[in-house]
Amino acid sequence: MAATGVFRVPREFKDEDKWFRYFNKKQALVLVLTLLADYRLLVKASEHGLVLPALIAVILLTLVVAGVVMVQLPVDVMFLTGGGITLDQWLFRVILRKCRRVIYTKYSSEQEEND
Repeated sequence: MAATGVFRVPREFKDEDKWFRYFNKKQALVLVLTLLADYRLLVKASEHGLVLPALIAVILLTLVVAGVVMVQLPVDVMFLTGGGITLDQWLFRVILRKCRRVIYTKYSSEQEEND
């Protein structure tokens, strides 16, 4: 009888919970920008009479962009390399690591290298 009237307080809603059922803000923005680029590509292709190849390219582009932005990496398999994040975040991390690769050595400084 002592627990009567005691309830858990639910968590607050995020923007993703309130407004988007299938997409979060980043995914919706990327898809809208991709659809705008698709439209521009189709308009340019229709001027030259290449609607069918442009339509195929547009569909492939939209599928690739949507897949990269919406696919999440599995947590149980890739827990050390970024499980639970989306594919675009993982690709950004990999490219950033490849571009800024540095070898660190113990007891070494830039002043010693210049001398």
